[in-house]
Amino acid sequence: MTLTAAEIDDLPRVPISTFKSNPAHYLKSGAAVTTHGRVSAAFIPVSDDRDQNPDAALEAAKARLRLLARLADADIVAEELERLSASRDADLVGEAR
Repeated sequence: MTLTAAEIDDLPRVPISTFKSNPAHYLKSGAAVTTHGRVSAAFIPVSDDRDQNPDAALEAAKARLRLLARLADADIVAEELERLSASRDADLVGEAR
């Protein structure tokens, strides 16, 4: 992830010695770590999307795909894979010399 200069300016500026002594303090706010007054690193908080409610439409699509995968006949799937690999190999392998 690349931060813009404006986003780095919004982070609290913290000397590296202070940051090293308690980095957990900046987990939620993030920090622009400075060395001799210049920003040398930017630590930004990362949101955890596991706590958010999943999209109902996405979950329904995943469920339908899982159901379709279970309904597929193994022999038909194997036959289709053979056809696909044969056509792929024909495209990749040229004429013998």
